[in-house]
Amino acid sequence: MAPERTRMKSDGEKLQLHVLKSLQDKQRTRALYEEAFDDPQPFVDFYYREICKSNVIITAQEGGSVIAMCHLNPYLLSVRGRTVRAYYIVAVATDRRRRHEGLMTAVLQKAFALMEEEHIPFCYLLPVDTAIYEWLGFEVICDFKESAGNAEEIRKGYDIYCVRDEIYLRRQKEMLELKKYDKGEVLPEHPVIMAKVISQSSFCQLSGLPENTAECDLLTWLKKLNIYLCEEV
Repeated sequence: MAPERTRMKSDGEKLQLHVLKSLQDKQRTRALYEEAFDDPQPFVDFYYREICKSNVIITAQEGGSVIAMCHLNPYLLSVRGRTVRAYYIVAVATDRRRRHEGLMTAVLQKAFALMEEEHIPFCYLLPVDTAIYEWLGFEVICDFKESAGNAEEIRKGYDIYCVRDEIYLRRQKEMLELKKYDKGEVLPEHPVIMAKVISQSSFCQLSGLPENTAECDLLTWLKKLNIYLCEEV
């Protein structure tokens, strides 16, 4: 299947936004991933072999080269006992020679539009700096948890957490085996999780709030819940 394309302009040059869904197409983003992130090779192999089976990658390309991207990694979340689909945004990167051209803004806006088509209530991410995402409508909803934690304790003590289905558990097992290659990830001094409302109608159905509730009030509702989200890959 050919990747979906949307044309855009930057500095008088034509660029293309691509929605990558096949493993073959996603492999073309690996060079930018390895340039931007100092992950061990075995982890990158695992990520592009396993995680990229189910995620969606949005890219900006020029002349066939990937110059900006973000990855939408899907998760099932339990939200007060209801199972909902959400996306964890990761691998947000721009070629170092093409930064400050508005490429990432275009990539993220394309990602938001795609998620809205899928009626996703909200997405979330772990920011290096919250200021990068605040103007896009993201707000801090909880502290980042540095471990996967005990599943039963999380189920009993939290309103929102990742559903640990068969795929989750299999990936978690392989991730634990990859820990021996860990170089010690550098996290922000106080790592947090930020979220953004995507489909207002889906969020209102989930929360029980009126359809005309403002996005900031939807996020206020979310922030009042007890949330357990760690860096799930």
